[in-house]
Amino acid sequence: MPKISIAIAGTTQRTRLCAEALSQAEDFEITWIVTPEPKPLGRKKVITPNPLHSFATEQSIPTLLIKNKITSVTRQEITQQPQVDILLVVDFGYLVPSWLLALPQIAPLNIHPSELPKWRGSSPGQFALLYGEKKSAITLIEMNAQLDQGPIVAALPFNVDTAWTAEQYYQHSFELLAPELPNILKTYISNKKSQPQPVSSPTPTARKLTKDDAFVPWNVIALARKGVEPSFITLPPLLEAARTAHTSLPALLVAATKAFSPWPNLWTKVETKQGEKRMKIISAVVTPKTTTANESLTLETVQLEGKTPALFNQIKNTLLN
Repeated sequence: MPKISIAIAGTTQRTRLCAEALSQAEDFEITWIVTPEPKPLGRKKVITPNPLHSFATEQSIPTLLIKNKITSVTRQEITQQPQVDILLVVDFGYLVPSWLLALPQIAPLNIHPSELPKWRGSSPGQFALLYGEKKSAITLIEMNAQLDQGPIVAALPFNVDTAWTAEQYYQHSFELLAPELPNILKTYISNKKSQPQPVSSPTPTARKLTKDDAFVPWNVIALARKGVEPSFITLPPLLEAARTAHTSLPALLVAATKAFSPWPNLWTKVETKQGEKRMKIISAVVTPKTTTANESLTLETVQLEGKTPALFNQIKNTLLN
């Protein structure tokens, strides 16, 4: 029997995890890969291929590199490649044009780490954690022109660990799916069954995050440390929208430290003996409510601008407020 031919569009270590699973399955052949070109990384700006590109090089898989966007040249290069049965899109980072969706003989498929139709968009894990979801899923869908609205091929549910960061959420999701991916694809190719999604989602779009989304004024953090629950405070719209999902302001801020890790990190500005500095709040916990006090925020690990991470108790004496 001929092997099922797969083209993979993606970038990250999670994409590589899926590619490795398919490359080890005897019924599949990865015919070509499309991925962003190597970029400068780190302080020394060393030109570095992404994890999927490295995998393709190791496996001698033909690879098409994208510079800044998918262009007419990209289209010409891709359409000259061998026909494939499945196009699998995982952490690609580019809008997939209609001509590319129409390219595979069977279907273009996408892996989305949320319980669709919840948390459509580019940051599903971050939003699931920020809103305190207790359960989630990683979902394989048929791709169409609408954002994450294609029919569902398969969904693997899981419980969300309250200690997870966004990175851990994604790692768990893909480690759950990758070993099952070959069998899921074979079943789908055999019966072509999928389940249409509702048009509307019960949650906001999990849009791409910005640095501003993660900024909280120091006076708000100070109130949370005291267990004060003010009615009117200044929070970014994203955090304000998620506030009702939590029992208190400290609980919201702790959820944000996890949702925004490793990027953009919850951060603030503090006055120090050397002037105003940015400070990342890397980890924090909620001190439980007692008969005499509300829940409060306890800062654990922070990072002052230009410094290495440190325990808050070790640096708080350098703050002027």
